[in-house]
Amino acid sequence: IWDRSVVIGCADTAALGHRGAPELAPENTLESLTGAAEHGVDWVETDVQFTKDGQPVIMHDDTVDRTTDGTGRVDELTAAEIAQLTVDGGGKVPTLDQALLALQPFSSRLLLEIKGPQSAAAVDKALGLVSEHGMTERTTLQSFDESVIEDAARSPHRTELALVRSTLDTDPVATAQTLGLDAYVVKSTALSSRPAVVTALKQAGVSVFTWTVNSESEWTNVTSWDVDGVITDRSVQFLQWRASHCAS
Repeated sequence: IWDRSVVIGCADTAALGHRGAPELAPENTLESLTGAAEHGVDWVETDVQFTKDGQPVIMHDDTVDRTTDGTGRVDELTAAEIAQLTVDGGGKVPTLDQALLALQPFSSRLLLEIKGPQSAAAVDKALGLVSEHGMTERTTLQSFDESVIEDAARSPHRTELALVRSTLDTDPVATAQTLGLDAYVVKSTALSSRPAVVTALKQAGVSVFTWTVNSESEWTNVTSWDVDGVITDRSVQFLQWRASHCAS
């Protein structure tokens, strides 16, 4: 008798470590990013903000208040000032350069989110660093900001592109085609209202990732929609769940 807990067809659903592996180390630190990669997570997802002096650093929020012992907006602090901060729970705020160098030896792909709005020059600078580290073929740039996507598409350091959405577009396929997307990244609660768009996007050659999905019951739901990847704060646990619950 077939085990009802087994989900058919999700053995290839990618595990994407949200801000690295925050179950192992504080989010977006080098320890978190490399921890995910060391455990074989398929993709490492992380965030880029730019400092007052134009340096890309790994930080989700507009300010350093939530995650470090400092205060202030990232774009009002210099890279040197941010380098002096300590992340709550241990570690430092990495630069993008440091993060790329740390991830180079691993096989994990990189889902690099640039927080908008940003100038075209800033987007190009970040992608230039990706290229310098030989990571272009392993990197997808994502953003909520369509202008960032458009600037990335014009950059000579062209990576794959993904748009992040909290709600579904009326016609996600049309949006993907207009922006030249390789992937569409949508909040799981939004996708739950119209899971059939996964099939439509995939038929159009666009991958579908969903975020941020942290429980086993949610993993069962979203993988049944045939998404290409699950962004989760528990990526190491997702790998274990996938190994025991997913069949080809």
